[in-house]
Amino acid sequence: MSEWAPPDIAPPGKHHRRVVCAAIRLGNGKIVLGARHWDQLMHSFAPMEERRKFDKETQGFIDQWCRFMDRHEAWKVAEAAGQILYRCGGDDSNGGTLYSENLY
Repeated sequence: MSEWAPPDIAPPGKHHRRVVCAAIRLGNGKIVLGARHWDQLMHSFAPMEERRKFDKETQGFIDQWCRFMDRHEAWKVAEAAGQILYRCGGDDSNGGTLYSENLY
């Protein structure tokens, strides 16, 4: 079975980048997705003994082209796209830090 890799899709001309869902990028390059960080779906990908390792990985989001963004890049994308609906902290942290609670 081959490793999954994000498709090499160039964003179409006038479509604006948007935040789609929460993601964690693992040290080996794999990306685990979920509606929220550490929701039941994300937990299903990590055996109990591996979960502590996940805490040290990069939390972020993916866009509609499956490109990973850390929380700071995702803040900028969500802000530009008008996706930030709720202020729940992180607005001023390192230029903005996105949490799924900002979106839904």
